[in-house]
Amino acid sequence: MEYAVYVFGRYQYRQRITPQGEVHKRVQPVPKADWRVHLPDHHEGYITPEDFERNQARLARNRTNGEGTVLSGAAREGLALLQGMLICGRCGRALTVRYQGNGGLYPQYLCSARRRDGLATTDCMSMRSDLLDNAIGEAVLTTLQPAELKLAVTALNELEQRDRAIMRQWDMRIERAGYEVALAERRYQECDPANRLVAGTLECRWNDAMLRLEAIRTEAAQFKSQKARVATSEQKAQVLALARNLPRLWRASTTSAKDRKRMLRLLIRDITVEKLSTTRQAVLHIRWQGSACTDITVDLPKPAADAMRYPTAFVERVRVLSQHLPDRQIVAHLNQEGLRSASGKSFTLEMVKWIRYRYEIEATCFRRPDELTVQQLARQLGISAHVVYYWIERHVVQARKLDGRGPWWITLDPIKEQQLRDWVRTSGHLKPQHSITQL
Repeated sequence: MEYAVYVFGRYQYRQRITPQGEVHKRVQPVPKADWRVHLPDHHEGYITPEDFERNQARLARNRTNGEGTVLSGAAREGLALLQGMLICGRCGRALTVRYQGNGGLYPQYLCSARRRDGLATTDCMSMRSDLLDNAIGEAVLTTLQPAELKLAVTALNELEQRDRAIMRQWDMRIERAGYEVALAERRYQECDPANRLVAGTLECRWNDAMLRLEAIRTEAAQFKSQKARVATSEQKAQVLALARNLPRLWRASTTSAKDRKRMLRLLIRDITVEKLSTTRQAVLHIRWQGSACTDITVDLPKPAADAMRYPTAFVERVRVLSQHLPDRQIVAHLNQEGLRSASGKSFTLEMVKWIRYRYEIEATCFRRPDELTVQQLARQLGISAHVVYYWIERHVVQARKLDGRGPWWITLDPIKEQQLRDWVRTSGHLKPQHSITQL
């Protein structure tokens, strides 16, 4: 049967008079030593006092608004796995979770404590939760790999051997003290009772030896309870089996986010986040439950404008290719090299033209000095450009296109040019649009 405790006086009223003369009353908790009534085992209860104290301690740890509370240890619902475990590396406050996007499906970690207190105009940091969650998940699985756990078991064996060696020293001290007690007892027994002074001295020595023996036994028991590290073979086998079962359990679709949070809390005490704006990185300082510390660097995504911007080396590559290749050949050359655009797609002619326009890369003219365009030949002969296209279609003049596309470039020798001039002058259909200029 469990018994409950009856108490009275856990809270007391405190009165305070303001400078304006107003009386304010406030209820304050009283230390346990100052309670007016404290009767243990007073009546039948539901749980033991020890269970009640543990529950109160757990409730205090789970509070998020308590004085001096930085992190809350309760694993709550939500997609953010590191909720209640992150500390801002700039202000030392806890990072909170904000759910954004379509129905709150995109959580992010945010520290806005300084901005809320009016100490800053911007938030300390804000980053997507999946970046940190994935990094911590991989770190946990890496730490719990079979090789790492074997090292841990080996280290545990070494600690057990060291503890046994120290306990052996304590046993030797106990054995030595026991020998001194037996020796003192034998000397006392062999003493003549008539010699009371000698008997009294030997009795005192015997008592002192027994007190030393009891003190050494007490110290040895305390050391054994505090320092001994002993694990059974079954427990070591379970530790090694954890490396095989945990990754499968962690990645299972049936494992909820709340269960993953509970598993993380069994391994990690807290994580301090430091955001490096210059390198677009976040450094995670992990403090494990065993007080070991590990640092992990996470690359943060670039802003949308920087992500869509082409690197300087790539722009210079296009600039060099433009000196001896047309746009279409540049597109083919980039795709053959396996390069991709800023959005991860294959290059097109429009993309190359945009790069040349955006970064002021002039296109190289591949027309030979002796070649004329359609408009140039039409102006020289004083005719319409349609007539020139008619001649090109009927192969009256020799013309070419670069890669079968783009403008026509016409090649004329003096004899061919004179023939065309005579044709225009004697034809009744071709009426000069302006006076013919001689070359």
